[in-house]
Amino acid sequence: MALFGEKKSKEEKEEQKLQQFMDRYQLEDLDKKDLVVLQRIAGDLTGNSLFKAGMALSFAKAEEQAKVTYLSALVEQNWLIIKQLGRLNKNIEKLNEK
Repeated sequence: MALFGEKKSKEEKEEQKLQQFMDRYQLEDLDKKDLVVLQRIAGDLTGNSLFKAGMALSFAKAEEQAKVTYLSALVEQNWLIIKQLGRLNKNIEKLNEK
């Protein structure tokens, strides 16, 4: 047994991050071809969360923090819209098969 546990490969770490991101936003129903784009977005948002934390610690102006908060809310809303559009697309495809 290793003292610090097993080392994960870069691919395993990225896969784990992607899975956590998909679980957070309930995006399990997305097509596999969209996962590449989702992976890039998840990486970008990870960097933004560090920026957001740094901004809070730096005692940035309230207006600037409000902007970041509103933009974060828009990102959350976009994920909900993406999920709903995916569901609609699958329903349309089922109707076209009949």
